[in-house]
Amino acid sequence: MHNPYQSPTSSATEVIQPPIKRPLSVWLLLLVLGVMIIALAIGSARSIWFMAAYPDVMPPRVVVNTALFLALVLFGAAALVGIARRRQWGRWLGLLVMVALTAAMFLMPDTTHYDNAAQRSGGLFGRTILMPSLMLLWAYRFGFSRKAKRYFAD
Repeated sequence: MHNPYQSPTSSATEVIQPPIKRPLSVWLLLLVLGVMIIALAIGSARSIWFMAAYPDVMPPRVVVNTALFLALVLFGAAALVGIARRRQWGRWLGLLVMVALTAAMFLMPDTTHYDNAAQRSGGLFGRTILMPSLMLLWAYRFGFSRKAKRYFAD
């Protein structure tokens, strides 16, 4: 593209584009990841504090769960940094987080008490059709839309 206002002695050959703004889907995932990382980090710190206070009566399961929580905190932090810095691997980690959240919706038991069959069918519709559809739309807009591809292009 020729710039008529460019100096003929200038070495710049391209017009510099302004940086691409973050899409809304990226902002939402950064917010969700940030809240999840803070919650998991607080839970891990409490478990470590509990293990330090009572080291003699600590079952191995608590140690394994704490290690798992710390691994999730590190994974989430890596995804958060990768997304914020516009890295391709951050895009794929973000999509992996979205898949994990969608799978968790299906795997977690529904403990809600419904008063009648209409409420129960509405809850089932929301849990099995509506929420996964919204997560699929969010994942598409985060990882595969035109804005997202431009955002993660560099």
